[in-house]
Amino acid sequence: MKRMMTIALLSVMLAGCGEGGALNDTVQISVRKSLVATCTTAAGEQIPEGINVDISAVCGCAADKVMDGQSVAELVSNPPSPSEAMSKVQACLKELGPVKVDAAA
Repeated sequence: MKRMMTIALLSVMLAGCGEGGALNDTVQISVRKSLVATCTTAAGEQIPEGINVDISAVCGCAADKVMDGQSVAELVSNPPSPSEAMSKVQACLKELGPVKVDAAA
């Protein structure tokens, strides 16, 4: 969280120097990567053996939904609650299709 705050503050400061567009894109990419990594780690620890889910696709989808319409400053000042984040993951699971159960497990 401190890293995201530092990045957001840096982007706000540099935006005043006329570099906001390209820097903002870079910060958004960094924030998205961080959201996906956090989601992937958390999900990987909770999915039972024998359940096949493309965690990267689900977490990427959820990160996109969390970031949709939000500026970097908004995401940092008002991050999604765990229940909001979970609702995004659930929506992505529905969109990406059924979870596959490995019969061998």
